[in-house]
Amino acid sequence: MPKILWTDYETRSKLNLKKCGLDRYVKDPSTEILMMAYAFDDEPVKMWAAWTGEAMPAELSAALLDPNIKKGAWNYNFERDCTKYKADIDTEQLNWFDPSVLCAYMSLPIGLDRAARALGVEHQKMGEGKKYVKMFSSPSKQKKTVLKKNPDAPEWYYKNWETHPEEWAQFVEYCRQDVEAERAVYHAAVAFNCPMTDEEFRAWQLDQRMNETGVFIDQQYVINAKKLAEAESDQILAEIKSHTGLDNPNSRDQLIEWCQERKYPYDSLDKEHIEEALKYSGHTQLSPLLRTVLELKQKLGGSAYKKLESILERMGFDGRLRDQFIYHGAHTGRWAGRGVQLQNLFKPNKDVSKFLDTYTRAIRSGKKIISRNSQMALVASTIRSSFAATPGHRLVVGDLAQIESRVLAVLAQCQKMKDAYASGRDLYKECMSAQLGKPIDQIDSTERARGKIIILGCGFQMGWEKFQAYALTYSIKLTEQEAKDAVYGFRETYHEIPALWAALNNAVIRAVKAGMCVFVNGLVVDGRDPRVMKIKLPSGRCLHYFEPRVIVDNKFGRPQDCVIYTQYDSKGSRQSSLYGGLLTENVVQAIARDLLLAGMFAAEKAGFTILATIHDEIVTEVPLDSPLGLEDLLACMTKVPEWGATMGFTLAAEGYTAPYYRK
Repeated sequence: MPKILWTDYETRSKLNLKKCGLDRYVKDPSTEILMMAYAFDDEPVKMWAAWTGEAMPAELSAALLDPNIKKGAWNYNFERDCTKYKADIDTEQLNWFDPSVLCAYMSLPIGLDRAARALGVEHQKMGEGKKYVKMFSSPSKQKKTVLKKNPDAPEWYYKNWETHPEEWAQFVEYCRQDVEAERAVYHAAVAFNCPMTDEEFRAWQLDQRMNETGVFIDQQYVINAKKLAEAESDQILAEIKSHTGLDNPNSRDQLIEWCQERKYPYDSLDKEHIEEALKYSGHTQLSPLLRTVLELKQKLGGSAYKKLESILERMGFDGRLRDQFIYHGAHTGRWAGRGVQLQNLFKPNKDVSKFLDTYTRAIRSGKKIISRNSQMALVASTIRSSFAATPGHRLVVGDLAQIESRVLAVLAQCQKMKDAYASGRDLYKECMSAQLGKPIDQIDSTERARGKIIILGCGFQMGWEKFQAYALTYSIKLTEQEAKDAVYGFRETYHEIPALWAALNNAVIRAVKAGMCVFVNGLVVDGRDPRVMKIKLPSGRCLHYFEPRVIVDNKFGRPQDCVIYTQYDSKGSRQSSLYGGLLTENVVQAIARDLLLAGMFAAEKAGFTILATIHDEIVTEVPLDSPLGLEDLLACMTKVPEWGATMGFTLAAEGYTAPYYRK
């Protein structure tokens, strides 16, 4: 009996309906199956020619119905949904597996073409395949000459096998090659011997449940917020145009050129740089006109409100936003966002946060709000209110507190930091107390804020110049000396952390150079396979670094060994260098993600429905009459898994219960 059924569908209408719930657009009745390529194990690929009216082959329907046969597909959701909604065969998620998930776990590209290239697979998708999808899967607009000659002709029509037989033959071949490619890529990935752990497979299944559930959208808030923001945006752009005379004041290039001609000192018009220019113009006095334009640009508030349009476009037919998260989207295993990008929502204005409920209700009712903040700022600061609890439910949201610095403290065995966290002391104040030589009770709020960015920013070998820029993102301006004091003071106070940087760097060089395993601080650096170096984490899963090799680097004025590897990201592949701080950052973020995942497993087991995970947060919902509450969620999130308890982790979390999401 075949163990794997490989599948690939092609449908009609999928492109112009894709915005509605991503893969789940196949629920729409206008979508129809055109063809399906399939193969059992390594047997030749066969074709179900659905466009001819042919019924699904008996062997194919039997295999889809058989729970003992695994169904494989690249980005399997589409195939599973086609099978359910168009072929009327309901299959369980457990019956499917997705080769792109193994690639994601291995930090390879998750697009089929790019994954094939990365793995050296010859059976790649045809380069013109997307052209044929566009030609046959979405409607074409009738030419005006045709409509003029035949007024009864439909304005939109579909090209097909009769109108374009040669291209259709290529379309069929494209579908067949998809199965060849996904199967070959899977075998090539398996050959690297980087199997997913059982826990990681469970993580992907949880991810799929989360994406399929989605989050309910408060449509009234979104529609009214969009109207308010767009009206003020038009007004502000008109004012900027009147002051500058620019053709398109919304063009970043045009506006920055105009500003720099008037002695604007920066190459960026982002929030932080405009704020600094307005506050700290240095020896360059801003002209009244330039100051006015910068203040208007600041008022414009970037493009945060534009997410509202994306929410409405991508919202499903039932008012829910789905498929917004990518399993193992980052090299460290953290989730990445797609679509609306919930991972990078605008940081709310503190003044607005104090009256969040009031402003949210006012926007939902469509009122123009009288406030010292612009309408744009109010919308951007309340945009999280778009994501609401399902009617009859409430949101319960938990956030792991200072998780990365807690992991760093344990991994480096930094006793001062560990003791502070274990006893609940304020580490930010302790840090500044050590640096300034002042008693902790004399550290004021401004100094504590500086201590916070030191703890958050200096753990991964950041130099003083980069730290100076990092501080600016928190609206903290540091002199060169203050930045140097912060960086070098941190390294002196918590000396175990620089020691961890050196230990990890040396372990990686030694493992790759000698082709061996090196144990360091609870981690295993495995350099035995020249194709891929692995760092085994305490949870059992691995981080992967492809084509590692040791080179001699003279970057710091003296020759020293350095490991470089091939890194894959959304832009392609490039050669990247590894060093102690970066390795520490990778490992710390990966362990923090594993601790968060343990909390997600526990929360789901306790009865919470997980809607999203955003940074270190878990967003859940429960029915209004459920006994589950915030304390239950926080207990799940702070329960340390067995491997974490062995290492000595202590976790803390905070959160809230509300009818909608907020910061």
